[in-house]
Amino acid sequence: MSENEFNRIHCLFMNHEPAEAVRQLRDEFADRLSGLFSGGHQLQPGNGAVDIRGVSEWDRVLAYLGLSLQYNEEESSKADNATQLIASVAARIGLLMRVLEMSWRHLSTRKSFGIKTTRHQLVKAEFADISSQAGLLLLQWRMRLAIGDFEGVEADHWHITVLTNRAEKLMGGHGYLLGATHTLSYLSMMIYSLYGKTAGHYAMP
Repeated sequence: MSENEFNRIHCLFMNHEPAEAVRQLRDEFADRLSGLFSGGHQLQPGNGAVDIRGVSEWDRVLAYLGLSLQYNEEESSKADNATQLIASVAARIGLLMRVLEMSWRHLSTRKSFGIKTTRHQLVKAEFADISSQAGLLLLQWRMRLAIGDFEGVEADHWHITVLTNRAEKLMGGHGYLLGATHTLSYLSMMIYSLYGKTAGHYAMP
């Protein structure tokens, strides 16, 4: 995967609703990156249906996001595990930035102790720290792609998870409402479980 492709995936999940990001991802990368976000488990636009090896369920969060998860055994043999892993990092950093932006917009409309919540020093410091660390992760991955260094990717996924948890908590209890920050955090962990964690066991190019 090139740096431009990595950046494109990151921007899709940062700037678009998840269903639209997945739709554009599938359209744009279908020919160039085989098996992207597939590996048998296909995350795609849908109504929340989850069909895994003949067992059908309905996922309320995926339904709200306009996504579904389907299993295609034929696709599992075509998956490029290195591509899956790199794409999962790009998508999750994009979702992290989207969670952070959603929390900022929410707090910008609220007051505490008589002033806007986003003007409190501790709140500003937390936003700045999370944003800075996310930016460093992006820079690190651009360098990784340039030199082909993919050691310790699992640690990066853990770092993304920690930052996402911090970002979603900034919204407080409102973040757990369907469609708020926890919904995006849920999708981020699903992407990690399906495409990041499992792919991490394979040798990188």
